[in-house]
Formats: sequence, C-alpha cells, structure tokens
Amino acid sequence: MRFGLLFLLAGFAPLFAQNNQLAGMQQDLSELRNEVEKLKLENADLRDALNKQRNATVGNSSSAEASARTKAEALAEVDRRLKQQTADVNAALAELARRVDAALAGRQPTTRPTTPSTSPTKPVGAPPGANPPAAPDDGLPTDIPRTGTTYKVKPGDTLIRIARQFGSKPEWIMQANKLPSAGALRSDVEIFVPQPEAR
Repeated sequence: MRFGLLFLLAGFAPLFAQNNQLAGMQQDLSELRNEVEKLKLENADLRDALNKQRNATVGNSSSAEASARTKAEALAEVDRRLKQQTADVNAALAELARRVDAALAGRQPTTRPTTPSTSPTKPVGAPPGANPPAAPDDGLPTDIPRTGTTYKVKPGDTLIRIARQFGSKPEWIMQANKLPSAGALRSDVEIFVPQPEAR
C-alpha cells in the first residue's frame, strides 16, 4: 500500500511542478504590470508639469524654454521606458500563453483511444463541411481520429477553445495540422479538427 501511495505521489509531481512554474510566471507578470502602472503615473505627472509650465506666464522666456525642454526630454525618456516595459509585459504574456498551451497539449490521456477502423464514417452531429476520414497510412499517430471537420480559424481562437467546441483535443489538432506549437495557430487559415467517431 505504501508503494502505491508513493507511486501515486510520484505521478502528481510533474503536475505540481507545472503549477508552481505557472504561479511563478503569473507573479512575474503581476510585478511587470505594477511597474508599467508606476511608469504611467510618472508619465502623467510629467505631462501635467509640462502643461503647467507652458501655460504659466514666465517673465524670462529663455529660462522657461530651457525648463520646458528639460521636462520634454524627461517626458520622452519616461515614454521610452513605458514602451519598453509594455513590450516586456507583452512578451512575457506571450511566453506564458505559449507555456500554458504547451503544458496543456503535453498532458496525455490516462487511457489511449482505440485505433480507428479502416472504414470510419462521418461522426454523428458533425457540422456541414465535415471531412471524410483520412487514410490510415497518412503518417499521423494511430491514436488520432481520422474523422473530423475543417474549421476556419477566427481572430482570438485558441487550440483549447477550438478543441472544446468540436469535442477534440489540442494535441490532436496540432499533430493533424503539423503545428510546431500552439502559438503557430493563425487566423483566417483552414485547419482539420479531428473528432472521435460516434459510437
């Protein structure tokens, strides 16, 4: 019984490691967002100060121009830093999405689906435009259904969303369309969505 518990705990270890990694990335993103918010506030303060300086009547125009120039340079530097921080946050978000998709696509089912028969039929309830099954010698792994449908990817679609919509799996879609990663999914492109046969 002890060995069974140890075996069960060892099986959950990679999942815990993934969850910890995702939590760490989410904390990093939260810190980056806080930095961006601080820079936005600094930017707004500098803009207010610059506008007040421009609107104020100053007797000595040359010193006012020099002060305004200095503030404009400081404002430009804050803008540059804000753009850099925004780019860093966007890159971190893209990396987080890629890792989450990869982690979800890497999870294998606990039981392998049976190999489809050599003469599968179109699944019941498949939308119009459902494709006939691919040939068994199409080079795909045997656990991917050969039945399915074509789908034109819309902006904002993800592998997970498409898989849920059609009762498929993200890893099936990736393998059937030879996508190197979940981030390779592009809108306005037709893909094949494998669906298990109705039984």
